[in-house]
Amino acid sequence: MAGTNKKTGKAGVPAGASLYLYRKLSSLRVSVYLLGVLTFFYGLGTVFPQGAALEEYSGAGGKVVAAVRLFNLLDIFNTPWFLVPAFVLFLNVLVCTYDRFFTIRARKKTLPETFPADCAVTLDCARSDVEEELPGILRGKLGFRVLSKTPGWTVLEKGLSYRWLTWLYHAALAASFAGFILSGLFVREGMVTLRPGKPAEVVSAGEKLGWLEKEDHAAPDFRLVLDAFITAYTQSPSLEYPTDKRSRLAYALGWKGLSYKSEEDSFFPKDWFSKLRVLRGGATVSEKTIEVNDPLKFEGYTFYQAAYEQTLRLRVKGSPSIVEAKAGEKIKLPGMEGEFLFGTLRVGTLNRLDGTVEKIIPFTTVKKITDAKESAGKGMRLTPGNSVDIDGRTIELVDFEEASVLSYRYDPGVPVLWVAGSLVFIVMALRCFGRWYMLAYTLEDTGGRTLLKLHIRAKGLSADPERIKRRLLHCLSNRA
Repeated sequence: MAGTNKKTGKAGVPAGASLYLYRKLSSLRVSVYLLGVLTFFYGLGTVFPQGAALEEYSGAGGKVVAAVRLFNLLDIFNTPWFLVPAFVLFLNVLVCTYDRFFTIRARKKTLPETFPADCAVTLDCARSDVEEELPGILRGKLGFRVLSKTPGWTVLEKGLSYRWLTWLYHAALAASFAGFILSGLFVREGMVTLRPGKPAEVVSAGEKLGWLEKEDHAAPDFRLVLDAFITAYTQSPSLEYPTDKRSRLAYALGWKGLSYKSEEDSFFPKDWFSKLRVLRGGATVSEKTIEVNDPLKFEGYTFYQAAYEQTLRLRVKGSPSIVEAKAGEKIKLPGMEGEFLFGTLRVGTLNRLDGTVEKIIPFTTVKKITDAKESAGKGMRLTPGNSVDIDGRTIELVDFEEASVLSYRYDPGVPVLWVAGSLVFIVMALRCFGRWYMLAYTLEDTGGRTLLKLHIRAKGLSADPERIKRRLLHCLSNRA
Protein backbone atom coordinates (compact mmCIF):
# COMPACT_ATOMS: atom_id res chain seq x y z
CA MET A 1 0.00 0.00 0.00
CA ALA A 2 1.10 3.56 -0.65
CA GLY A 3 1.82 5.74 2.34
CA THR A 4 4.32 8.30 3.55
CA ASN A 5 7.77 7.04 2.59
CA LYS A 6 10.28 7.44 5.41
CA LYS A 7 13.18 8.00 3.03
CA THR A 8 11.55 10.60 0.81
CA GLY A 9 8.91 12.03 3.11
CA LYS A 10 6.35 12.10 0.29
CA ALA A 11 2.81 11.00 0.91
CA GLY A 12 1.60 8.26 -1.40
CA VAL A 13 5.10 7.15 -2.45
CA PRO A 14 5.66 3.36 -2.36
CA ALA A 15 8.27 1.95 -0.01
CA GLY A 16 10.52 -1.08 -0.10
CA ALA A 17 11.25 -3.00 -3.30
CA SER A 18 8.81 -0.96 -5.40
CA LEU A 19 10.58 2.32 -4.59
CA TYR A 20 13.23 1.72 -7.28
CA LEU A 21 10.56 1.09 -9.94
CA TYR A 22 8.61 4.14 -8.76
CA ARG A 23 11.68 6.36 -9.06
CA LYS A 24 12.40 5.10 -12.55
CA LEU A 25 8.83 5.65 -13.73
CA SER A 26 8.81 9.18 -12.30
CA SER A 27 12.15 10.06 -13.90
CA LEU A 28 12.42 12.68 -16.65
CA ARG A 29 15.38 10.79 -18.10
CA VAL A 30 13.20 7.71 -18.64
CA SER A 31 10.64 9.93 -20.40
CA VAL A 32 13.31 11.21 -22.78
CA TYR A 33 14.55 7.69 -23.55
CA LEU A 34 11.03 6.43 -24.24
CA LEU A 35 10.25 9.41 -26.48
CA GLY A 36 13.43 8.65 -28.40
CA VAL A 37 12.37 5.03 -28.91
CA LEU A 38 8.88 6.05 -30.06
CA THR A 39 10.34 8.69 -32.39
CA PHE A 40 12.40 5.93 -34.01
CA PHE A 41 9.23 3.90 -34.64
CA TYR A 42 7.41 6.97 -35.97
CA GLY A 43 10.29 7.37 -38.42
CA LEU A 44 9.88 3.75 -39.52
CA GLY A 45 6.16 4.41 -39.95
CA THR A 46 6.89 7.20 -42.43
CA VAL A 47 9.42 5.13 -44.40
CA PHE A 48 7.32 1.97 -44.74
CA PRO A 49 3.76 2.30 -46.11
CA GLN A 50 1.48 1.47 -43.19
CA GLY A 51 -1.53 -0.72 -44.01
CA ALA A 52 -0.07 -1.98 -47.30
CA ALA A 53 -0.03 -5.68 -48.09
CA LEU A 54 3.35 -7.40 -48.09
CA GLU A 55 2.80 -8.69 -51.64
CA GLU A 56 2.04 -5.17 -52.90
CA TYR A 57 5.10 -3.79 -51.12
CA SER A 58 7.33 -6.49 -52.58
CA GLY A 59 5.82 -6.13 -56.06
CA ALA A 60 6.43 -2.38 -56.01
CA GLY A 61 10.14 -2.96 -55.48
CA GLY A 62 10.21 -2.59 -51.70
CA LYS A 63 13.51 -3.27 -49.96
CA VAL A 64 14.46 -5.53 -46.99
CA VAL A 65 11.33 -7.64 -47.46
CA ALA A 66 12.54 -10.26 -44.98
CA ALA A 67 12.94 -7.68 -42.21
CA VAL A 68 9.58 -6.12 -43.11
CA ARG A 69 7.93 -9.53 -42.75
CA LEU A 70 9.78 -10.44 -39.54
CA PHE A 71 9.11 -7.17 -37.69
CA ASN A 72 5.74 -6.46 -39.32
CA LEU A 73 6.97 -3.01 -40.42
CA LEU A 74 3.87 -2.43 -42.56
CA ASP A 75 1.76 -2.35 -39.40
CA ILE A 76 4.38 -1.08 -36.98
CA PHE A 77 1.97 0.76 -34.67
CA ASN A 78 0.20 -2.47 -33.75
CA THR A 79 3.36 -4.41 -32.94
CA PRO A 80 4.55 -5.26 -29.41
CA TRP A 81 7.82 -3.35 -29.91
CA PHE A 82 5.82 -0.14 -30.37
CA LEU A 83 2.95 -0.80 -27.98
CA VAL A 84 5.17 -1.82 -25.02
CA PRO A 85 7.27 1.40 -24.89
CA ALA A 86 4.11 3.42 -25.57
CA PHE A 87 2.39 1.80 -22.59
CA VAL A 88 5.48 2.31 -20.40
CA LEU A 89 5.48 5.99 -21.41
CA PHE A 90 1.82 6.15 -20.36
CA LEU A 91 2.77 4.71 -16.96
CA ASN A 92 5.66 7.18 -16.80
CA VAL A 93 3.36 10.16 -17.40
CA LEU A 94 0.78 8.75 -14.96
CA VAL A 95 3.35 8.28 -12.19
CA CYS A 96 4.88 11.71 -12.89
CA THR A 97 1.42 13.27 -12.59
CA TYR A 98 0.81 11.44 -9.31
CA ASP A 99 4.25 12.37 -7.97
CA ARG A 100 3.99 16.03 -8.99
CA PHE A 101 0.60 16.35 -7.31
CA PHE A 102 1.99 15.53 -3.88
CA THR A 103 5.12 17.57 -4.53
CA ILE A 104 3.10 20.67 -5.45
CA ARG A 105 0.66 20.19 -2.59
CA ALA A 106 3.56 20.04 -0.13
CA ARG A 107 5.45 22.91 -1.80
CA LYS A 108 3.55 25.61 0.06
CA LYS A 109 4.57 24.08 3.38
CA THR A 110 8.24 23.79 2.38
CA LEU A 111 8.97 27.32 1.16
CA PRO A 112 12.35 28.58 2.41
CA GLU A 113 12.45 30.87 5.44
CA THR A 114 14.84 33.31 3.76
CA PHE A 115 15.46 34.51 0.18
CA PRO A 116 18.32 36.28 -1.59
CA ALA A 117 17.40 39.95 -2.07
CA ASP A 118 17.18 41.13 -5.68
CA CYS A 119 16.94 44.75 -4.63
CA ALA A 120 16.68 46.86 -1.49
CA VAL A 121 14.84 50.18 -1.12
CA THR A 122 15.07 52.59 1.80
CA LEU A 123 11.75 54.23 2.71
CA ASP A 124 11.44 57.46 4.72
CA CYS A 125 8.86 56.14 7.14
CA ALA A 126 8.49 53.90 10.13
CA ARG A 127 8.42 50.14 9.71
CA SER A 128 5.00 49.92 11.34
CA ASP A 129 3.53 52.21 8.65
CA VAL A 130 5.02 50.11 5.83
CA GLU A 131 3.82 46.88 7.43
CA GLU A 132 0.32 48.30 7.47
CA GLU A 133 0.23 49.69 3.93
CA LEU A 134 2.41 47.28 1.89
CA PRO A 135 0.06 44.23 2.00
CA GLY A 136 -2.82 46.36 0.71
CA ILE A 137 -0.69 47.68 -2.18
CA LEU A 138 0.50 44.20 -3.16
CA ARG A 139 -2.95 42.61 -2.99
CA GLY A 140 -5.24 45.45 -4.02
CA LYS A 141 -3.20 47.31 -6.65
CA LEU A 142 -0.77 44.68 -7.94
CA GLY A 143 -3.00 41.60 -7.63
CA PHE A 144 -0.77 39.37 -5.48
CA ARG A 145 -2.07 36.75 -3.08
CA VAL A 146 -0.32 35.53 0.06
CA LEU A 147 1.37 32.11 -0.03
CA SER A 148 3.07 32.07 3.37
CA LYS A 149 4.31 34.26 6.18
CA THR A 150 7.33 33.78 8.44
CA PRO A 151 8.77 36.03 11.13
CA GLY A 152 11.23 37.31 8.51
CA TRP A 153 9.72 37.02 5.00
CA THR A 154 6.25 37.24 3.45
CA VAL A 155 5.75 35.30 0.21
CA LEU A 156 3.09 36.22 -2.36
CA GLU A 157 2.09 34.93 -5.79
CA LYS A 158 0.45 36.44 -8.88
CA GLY A 159 -0.92 34.85 -12.06
CA LEU A 160 -1.72 31.25 -12.87
CA SER A 161 0.29 28.94 -10.68
CA TYR A 162 3.20 27.69 -12.76
CA ARG A 163 3.46 24.55 -10.64
CA TRP A 164 -0.19 23.65 -11.09
CA LEU A 165 0.01 24.39 -14.83
CA THR A 166 2.89 21.90 -14.98
CA TRP A 167 0.82 19.32 -13.15
CA LEU A 168 -2.19 20.01 -15.38
CA TYR A 169 0.03 19.50 -18.43
CA HIS A 170 1.06 16.06 -17.13
CA ALA A 171 -2.55 15.19 -16.31
CA ALA A 172 -3.70 16.20 -19.82
CA LEU A 173 -0.97 14.03 -21.35
CA ALA A 174 -2.10 11.10 -19.22
CA ALA A 175 -5.70 11.67 -20.34
CA SER A 176 -4.52 11.78 -23.97
CA PHE A 177 -2.87 8.39 -23.52
CA ALA A 178 -6.10 7.09 -22.02
CA GLY A 179 -7.93 8.30 -25.12
CA PHE A 180 -5.43 6.49 -27.35
CA ILE A 181 -5.95 3.30 -25.36
CA LEU A 182 -9.74 3.62 -25.66
CA SER A 183 -9.39 4.07 -29.42
CA GLY A 184 -7.07 1.06 -29.70
CA LEU A 185 -9.44 -1.13 -27.72
CA PHE A 186 -12.82 -0.26 -29.21
CA VAL A 187 -12.38 1.53 -32.55
CA ARG A 188 -14.46 0.38 -35.51
CA GLU A 189 -14.01 1.82 -38.98
CA GLY A 190 -14.91 0.72 -42.48
CA MET A 191 -16.79 1.57 -45.66
CA VAL A 192 -20.47 1.30 -46.50
CA THR A 193 -22.06 1.72 -49.93
CA LEU A 194 -25.54 3.24 -50.03
CA ARG A 195 -27.90 2.92 -52.97
CA PRO A 196 -30.89 5.24 -53.32
CA GLY A 197 -33.89 4.16 -51.24
CA LYS A 198 -32.25 0.97 -49.94
CA PRO A 199 -31.58 0.91 -46.15
CA ALA A 200 -28.15 -0.49 -45.30
CA GLU A 201 -26.61 -1.75 -42.07
CA VAL A 202 -23.44 -0.16 -40.75
CA VAL A 203 -21.07 -3.11 -40.98
CA SER A 204 -18.62 -4.21 -43.66
CA ALA A 205 -16.36 -7.17 -44.28
CA GLY A 206 -13.23 -5.01 -44.40
CA GLU A 207 -13.71 -3.33 -41.04
CA LYS A 208 -10.71 -2.29 -39.00
CA LEU A 209 -11.47 -3.27 -35.42
CA GLY A 210 -9.97 -2.49 -32.03
CA TRP A 211 -8.05 -5.03 -30.00
CA LEU A 212 -11.11 -6.08 -27.96
CA GLU A 213 -13.60 -5.98 -30.83
CA LYS A 214 -14.71 -9.20 -32.51
CA GLU A 215 -15.09 -9.85 -36.22
CA ASP A 216 -18.66 -11.10 -35.69
CA HIS A 217 -19.81 -8.15 -33.58
CA ALA A 218 -23.44 -7.13 -33.96
CA ALA A 219 -24.27 -4.20 -36.23
CA PRO A 220 -25.77 -1.13 -34.52
CA ASP A 221 -29.55 -1.03 -34.21
CA PHE A 222 -29.97 1.68 -36.83
CA ARG A 223 -29.69 1.75 -40.61
CA LEU A 224 -28.81 4.39 -43.17
CA VAL A 225 -30.83 5.42 -46.21
CA LEU A 226 -29.58 7.47 -49.16
CA ASP A 227 -32.35 9.71 -50.45
CA ALA A 228 -30.24 11.49 -53.07
CA PHE A 229 -26.66 11.81 -54.26
CA ILE A 230 -25.76 15.08 -55.96
CA THR A 231 -22.55 16.21 -57.61
CA ALA A 232 -21.96 19.95 -57.94
CA TYR A 233 -19.83 20.98 -60.91
CA THR A 234 -18.24 24.27 -61.84
CA GLN A 235 -17.08 25.51 -65.23
CA SER A 236 -13.43 25.02 -66.10
CA PRO A 237 -12.38 27.50 -68.79
CA SER A 238 -9.10 26.83 -70.60
CA LEU A 239 -6.50 29.42 -71.55
CA GLU A 240 -6.31 30.28 -75.26
CA TYR A 241 -2.56 30.53 -75.53
CA PRO A 242 -1.29 31.82 -78.91
CA THR A 243 0.93 29.70 -81.09
CA ASP A 244 2.87 32.44 -82.90
CA LYS A 245 5.88 34.11 -81.27
CA ARG A 246 4.71 37.71 -81.68
CA SER A 247 1.43 37.09 -79.90
CA ARG A 248 3.20 35.25 -77.06
CA LEU A 249 5.59 38.20 -76.70
CA ALA A 250 2.62 40.56 -76.56
CA TYR A 251 1.13 38.44 -73.75
CA ALA A 252 4.45 38.42 -71.87
CA LEU A 253 4.84 42.21 -72.10
CA GLY A 254 1.25 42.81 -71.08
CA TRP A 255 0.26 44.43 -74.36
CA LYS A 256 -2.47 41.88 -74.87
CA GLY A 257 -4.81 40.45 -72.25
CA LEU A 258 -5.33 36.77 -71.61
CA SER A 259 -8.39 35.12 -73.10
CA TYR A 260 -10.20 31.96 -72.11
CA LYS A 261 -12.61 29.61 -73.79
CA SER A 262 -15.24 27.46 -72.13
CA GLU A 263 -16.71 24.50 -73.94
CA GLU A 264 -20.14 23.17 -73.14
CA ASP A 265 -18.86 20.16 -71.19
CA SER A 266 -15.63 21.70 -69.80
CA PHE A 267 -16.44 21.50 -66.11
CA PHE A 268 -15.14 19.57 -63.15
CA PRO A 269 -16.69 18.38 -59.86
CA LYS A 270 -16.65 20.93 -57.05
CA ASP A 271 -18.36 18.95 -54.28
CA TRP A 272 -20.43 15.86 -53.56
CA PHE A 273 -23.56 15.74 -51.41
CA SER A 274 -25.36 12.75 -49.90
CA LYS A 275 -28.80 13.29 -48.43
CA LEU A 276 -28.95 10.74 -45.59
CA ARG A 277 -31.55 9.51 -43.13
CA VAL A 278 -30.99 7.37 -40.05
CA LEU A 279 -33.72 4.76 -39.47
CA ARG A 280 -34.51 2.95 -36.24
CA GLY A 281 -37.49 0.65 -36.11
CA GLY A 282 -38.74 2.01 -39.43
CA ALA A 283 -38.82 5.63 -38.19
CA THR A 284 -36.46 8.42 -39.15
CA VAL A 285 -34.50 9.55 -36.08
CA SER A 286 -31.95 11.82 -37.78
CA GLU A 287 -31.22 13.25 -41.20
CA LYS A 288 -28.55 15.39 -42.78
CA THR A 289 -27.10 16.26 -46.17
CA ILE A 290 -23.39 15.58 -45.82
CA GLU A 291 -20.52 16.70 -48.01
CA VAL A 292 -16.75 16.44 -47.97
CA ASN A 293 -15.46 17.58 -44.54
CA ASP A 294 -19.00 17.89 -43.16
CA PRO A 295 -19.91 14.42 -41.85
CA LEU A 296 -22.96 13.00 -40.13
CA LYS A 297 -22.49 12.16 -36.45
CA PHE A 298 -24.88 9.81 -34.68
CA GLU A 299 -24.47 7.91 -31.40
CA GLY A 300 -20.69 7.84 -31.53
CA TYR A 301 -20.48 7.03 -35.25
CA THR A 302 -19.13 9.52 -37.78
CA PHE A 303 -20.00 9.08 -41.46
CA TYR A 304 -17.81 10.82 -44.06
CA GLN A 305 -18.39 11.33 -47.77
CA ALA A 306 -15.58 9.20 -49.23
CA ALA A 307 -16.43 8.30 -52.84
CA TYR A 308 -19.22 7.29 -55.18
CA GLU A 309 -20.07 4.60 -57.71
CA GLN A 310 -21.91 4.92 -61.02
CA THR A 311 -23.56 1.93 -62.66
CA LEU A 312 -24.66 2.20 -66.30
CA ARG A 313 -27.32 -0.11 -67.71
CA LEU A 314 -26.66 -0.72 -71.40
CA ARG A 315 -28.30 -2.63 -74.23
CA VAL A 316 -26.75 -3.58 -77.55
CA LYS A 317 -29.32 -3.66 -80.33
CA GLY A 318 -30.14 -7.21 -81.19
CA SER A 319 -29.27 -8.50 -77.70
CA PRO A 320 -32.19 -9.13 -75.29
CA SER A 321 -30.09 -8.71 -72.14
CA ILE A 322 -29.11 -5.55 -70.31
CA VAL A 323 -25.45 -5.17 -69.42
CA GLU A 324 -24.28 -3.31 -66.35
CA ALA A 325 -21.02 -1.37 -66.54
CA LYS A 326 -19.11 0.69 -64.00
CA ALA A 327 -18.23 4.18 -65.12
CA GLY A 328 -14.50 4.44 -65.65
CA GLU A 329 -13.99 0.68 -66.12
CA LYS A 330 -13.44 -1.35 -69.29
CA ILE A 331 -16.15 -3.77 -70.38
CA LYS A 332 -16.93 -6.19 -73.19
CA LEU A 333 -20.31 -5.85 -74.87
CA PRO A 334 -22.20 -8.87 -76.26
CA GLY A 335 -21.71 -9.42 -79.96
CA MET A 336 -19.04 -6.72 -80.30
CA GLU A 337 -15.29 -7.01 -80.65
CA GLY A 338 -12.83 -5.27 -78.38
CA GLU A 339 -13.45 -3.50 -75.09
CA PHE A 340 -15.30 -0.29 -74.35
CA LEU A 341 -14.63 2.42 -71.81
CA PHE A 342 -17.49 4.49 -70.47
CA GLY A 343 -16.48 7.76 -68.86
CA THR A 344 -17.76 9.31 -65.65
CA LEU A 345 -21.45 10.06 -65.85
CA ARG A 346 -22.01 13.80 -65.65
CA VAL A 347 -25.10 14.39 -63.57
CA GLY A 348 -25.98 16.93 -60.91
CA THR A 349 -25.78 20.73 -60.90
CA LEU A 350 -23.49 23.13 -62.76
CA ASN A 351 -22.34 26.42 -61.25
CA ARG A 352 -21.57 28.67 -64.22
CA LEU A 353 -19.05 31.49 -64.12
CA ASP A 354 -21.83 34.07 -64.42
CA GLY A 355 -23.27 32.91 -61.07
CA THR A 356 -26.20 30.92 -62.43
CA VAL A 357 -26.88 27.32 -61.42
CA GLU A 358 -28.49 24.79 -63.73
CA LYS A 359 -29.28 21.12 -63.70
CA ILE A 360 -27.09 18.99 -65.97
CA ILE A 361 -28.70 16.73 -68.52
CA PRO A 362 -27.00 13.41 -67.66
CA PHE A 363 -24.47 12.12 -70.17
CA THR A 364 -21.42 9.90 -70.43
CA THR A 365 -18.87 9.19 -73.13
CA VAL A 366 -17.91 5.88 -74.72
CA LYS A 367 -14.67 4.87 -76.44
CA LYS A 368 -13.69 1.67 -78.13
CA ILE A 369 -10.39 0.11 -77.11
CA THR A 370 -8.62 -2.13 -79.60
CA ASP A 371 -5.29 -3.89 -79.12
CA ALA A 372 -5.02 -2.35 -75.64
CA LYS A 373 -5.06 1.15 -77.19
CA GLU A 374 -7.69 3.71 -76.37
CA SER A 375 -9.12 5.64 -79.29
CA ALA A 376 -8.20 9.31 -79.49
CA GLY A 377 -10.61 12.14 -78.74
CA LYS A 378 -13.24 12.64 -76.09
CA GLY A 379 -15.41 9.73 -77.09
CA MET A 380 -18.97 9.64 -78.28
CA ARG A 381 -21.55 11.33 -76.07
CA LEU A 382 -24.34 9.13 -74.74
CA THR A 383 -27.41 10.23 -72.78
CA PRO A 384 -30.10 8.10 -71.03
CA GLY A 385 -32.72 6.80 -73.45
CA ASN A 386 -30.51 7.53 -76.47
CA SER A 387 -27.96 5.52 -78.39
CA VAL A 388 -24.76 5.71 -80.43
CA ASP A 389 -23.55 3.59 -83.36
CA ILE A 390 -20.16 1.91 -83.17
CA ASP A 391 -18.97 -0.62 -85.76
CA GLY A 392 -22.45 -0.86 -87.18
CA ARG A 393 -24.01 -1.78 -83.83
CA THR A 394 -26.23 0.42 -81.69
CA ILE A 395 -25.44 0.91 -78.00
CA GLU A 396 -28.25 2.33 -75.88
CA LEU A 397 -27.95 3.80 -72.38
CA VAL A 398 -31.10 2.45 -70.76
CA ASP A 399 -30.65 3.83 -67.25
CA PHE A 400 -28.07 4.54 -64.58
CA GLU A 401 -27.71 4.45 -60.80
CA GLU A 402 -25.43 6.39 -58.49
CA ALA A 403 -24.34 5.01 -55.12
CA SER A 404 -22.66 6.94 -52.33
CA VAL A 405 -19.64 5.40 -50.63
CA LEU A 406 -19.22 6.47 -47.01
CA SER A 407 -16.38 5.82 -44.63
CA TYR A 408 -17.45 5.46 -41.02
CA ARG A 409 -15.69 5.42 -37.69
CA TYR A 410 -16.82 4.58 -34.19
CA ASP A 411 -14.20 5.74 -31.70
CA PRO A 412 -15.02 6.28 -28.00
CA GLY A 413 -11.57 7.74 -27.48
CA VAL A 414 -12.17 10.78 -29.69
CA PRO A 415 -14.01 12.93 -27.09
CA VAL A 416 -11.29 12.19 -24.53
CA LEU A 417 -8.55 12.98 -27.05
CA TRP A 418 -10.28 16.16 -28.17
CA VAL A 419 -10.64 17.53 -24.63
CA ALA A 420 -7.25 16.31 -23.39
CA GLY A 421 -5.40 17.37 -26.54
CA SER A 422 -6.96 20.84 -26.44
CA LEU A 423 -6.04 21.12 -22.78
CA VAL A 424 -2.42 20.18 -23.53
CA PHE A 425 -2.08 23.00 -26.07
CA ILE A 426 -3.92 25.51 -23.89
CA VAL A 427 -1.71 24.73 -20.88
CA MET A 428 1.42 24.84 -23.03
CA ALA A 429 0.36 28.24 -24.37
CA LEU A 430 -0.32 29.53 -20.86
CA ARG A 431 3.04 28.26 -19.65
CA CYS A 432 4.91 29.80 -22.57
CA PHE A 433 3.05 33.08 -23.07
CA GLY A 434 1.39 33.63 -19.70
CA ARG A 435 2.99 35.24 -16.67
CA TRP A 436 3.51 34.09 -13.12
CA TYR A 437 5.31 35.89 -10.33
CA MET A 438 6.43 34.96 -6.85
CA LEU A 439 7.42 37.93 -4.68
CA ALA A 440 9.01 37.71 -1.24
CA TYR A 441 9.78 40.71 0.93
CA THR A 442 11.14 41.55 4.36
CA LEU A 443 11.37 44.81 6.32
CA GLU A 444 14.20 46.06 8.51
CA ASP A 445 14.53 49.15 10.75
CA THR A 446 17.42 51.51 9.91
CA GLY A 447 17.23 54.33 12.45
CA GLY A 448 13.77 55.77 11.81
CA ARG A 449 13.71 54.61 8.23
CA THR A 450 12.67 51.25 6.73
CA LEU A 451 14.71 49.01 4.45
CA LEU A 452 12.54 46.97 2.05
CA LYS A 453 14.23 43.89 0.59
CA LEU A 454 12.59 42.21 -2.42
CA HIS A 455 13.03 38.86 -4.14
CA ILE A 456 11.06 38.26 -7.38
CA ARG A 457 10.83 35.16 -9.55
CA ALA A 458 8.96 35.12 -12.85
CA LYS A 459 7.88 32.56 -15.46
CA GLY A 460 6.44 33.06 -18.94
CA LEU A 461 7.42 35.11 -21.98
CA SER A 462 5.11 37.98 -21.06
CA ALA A 463 6.36 38.17 -17.46
CA ASP A 464 8.31 41.34 -16.61
CA PRO A 465 9.67 41.39 -13.06
CA GLU A 466 11.21 44.84 -13.55
CA ARG A 467 7.77 46.22 -14.28
CA ILE A 468 6.47 44.77 -11.01
CA LYS A 469 9.32 46.47 -9.13
CA ARG A 470 8.65 49.80 -10.82
CA ARG A 471 4.93 49.65 -10.08
CA LEU A 472 5.54 48.70 -6.47
CA LEU A 473 8.05 51.51 -5.93
CA HIS A 474 5.73 53.95 -7.69
CA CYS A 475 2.86 53.00 -5.37
CA LEU A 476 5.11 53.30 -2.31
CA SER A 477 6.48 56.70 -3.40
CA ASN A 478 2.98 58.10 -4.02
CA ARG A 479 1.43 56.84 -0.84
CA ALA A 480 2.26 60.06 0.98
